[in-house]
Amino acid sequence: MIAIGPLNIRLDLLVFMVSLLLLYIGFRKIGLTEKERDAVLGTWFVGFLAWKGSAVLIGLVSTGSLSLALYATGGNWSIAIAAFVIGLFVFRLDKQLYGYWALSGLVLWLGMTLAVPRYAAFPLFASLQPLHLYTAGLIVVLMLLTWRWMRTPSRGSLVWTITGAMFIWVLREGATGTWHMWALGLFIGLVVLATTLARPTRKAVQLTLGIVVALAIINASLPDQTPTLEATATSGLNIGQVPPDFELKRTDGSTFRLEDLRGQRVVINFWASWCPPCRAEMPDMAAFARSTDEVTIVAVNTTTSERDVEDATSFVAPYEDAFEVVYDRDGAVANGYRIQAMPTTYVLDESGVITAKQFGAIDRAWLDARTR
Repeated sequence: MIAIGPLNIRLDLLVFMVSLLLLYIGFRKIGLTEKERDAVLGTWFVGFLAWKGSAVLIGLVSTGSLSLALYATGGNWSIAIAAFVIGLFVFRLDKQLYGYWALSGLVLWLGMTLAVPRYAAFPLFASLQPLHLYTAGLIVVLMLLTWRWMRTPSRGSLVWTITGAMFIWVLREGATGTWHMWALGLFIGLVVLATTLARPTRKAVQLTLGIVVALAIINASLPDQTPTLEATATSGLNIGQVPPDFELKRTDGSTFRLEDLRGQRVVINFWASWCPPCRAEMPDMAAFARSTDEVTIVAVNTTTSERDVEDATSFVAPYEDAFEVVYDRDGAVANGYRIQAMPTTYVLDESGVITAKQFGAIDRAWLDARTR
């Protein structure tokens, strides 16, 4: 997120739009006509509209307010709808444009991957590792392979590129423990389909094995080169550090201490009643909290920003059975956590170490993925 006062601009979506513009210019340089560029890149733009449009509809159902629904993300349902719409438009593409479409998708994925840092604990590593950089490296390799067949596309080549992308996705989700059996099944099905359409050459097999061996070597030799991400008791607000402890009052006046939750997975969410994204995310936060006993959500109201404390207490009342609600009445905790925009969310593991953070609205899918 890029914070502008109390407002947030999602960096990944900004990168998405900038990447579309750069692709449009780049495709012109390599000889695509305006109609061809519109056809290729239009699939992604229409997919974006389908994602946001469905997210607004889903948000409208869950919140009952159009102004709040505008900030909704839609979760996995919106992603599935967008993928379906993109598939329909790709099906109508000229087959000679399939290579350009595949390359454009990888470029967009690369930009959005680098825009959102993500860390994971790998086997043999003593510290959290920059998963987004590893993922970006694999995407670049797949881009180079796609570039080779881009101008002379075939169904086999396209399916192999999609299979490669699925392989990277499964690896990434596996590293964070958020993968599902259906994803592995889909990947195996793609391998079978790709092999049927175009059996890989010996050189391609050797290159794939070389990449796997290189990753294994990196995995075994890199731990000592990333000390700044070491998950120790170092105090701070970056992933891999322990945030400041705090003690605040609940609505009923009782005292809450963050230290008392050590040994549990914790989500700390900073919010205000006047903040539309904060209001939009509350139903998903409550639904998630009611569905699990393994994660505790602490909703910290930035009381100094409220016009009237009653506004906050009346708004959050329906959710107090789901999670802890506390009030930062003098702003000390918000200052300690350097809150510049709302909502802001931190995820802590059982040792109190930050494993994820988000500037902007979250949803249940985000919570599911970051608290496993």
